[in-house]
Amino acid sequence: MPDQVPVPQQITKTSDFKSAYSNNAQITVTPWDVVFVFGENQTVRDNILHVDIHTRVVMSPQHAKVFSKVLSDNIAMYEEKFGTIMLPTPPDQRTQTENKKPS
Repeated sequence: MPDQVPVPQQITKTSDFKSAYSNNAQITVTPWDVVFVFGENQTVRDNILHVDIHTRVVMSPQHAKVFSKVLSDNIAMYEEKFGTIMLPTPPDQRTQTENKKPS
C-alpha cells in the first residue's frame, strides 16, 4: 500500500459541542462497531458502584484501531514529558500480595 499523505484539517466546534469528565468507560465490540460509553463514578452503596453515564461514542473497528494507536502514542509522549503514569494495584492483586509471606 503506498504511503498516504495526510490531508490538512480545519477543525471547527459545532454549536452543540460539549466537554465532559469521565472516570468510567465501558467498551462493547461487534463485528461492525466499537462502542464506548463514558460516565462518572458517583457513590458506592451496598457494595455496588453507582455510575452516571453521559456519553456514547460509536466508531468502526478500523477507526477504533487508529484511535488506539493515537492514544497510545500520546500517552507515551505525556510520560516522556511528565514521567510514568502509575496505576493503582487492583484490590484482588493487593490482597494476594499482602497475604504472601516473605520467603
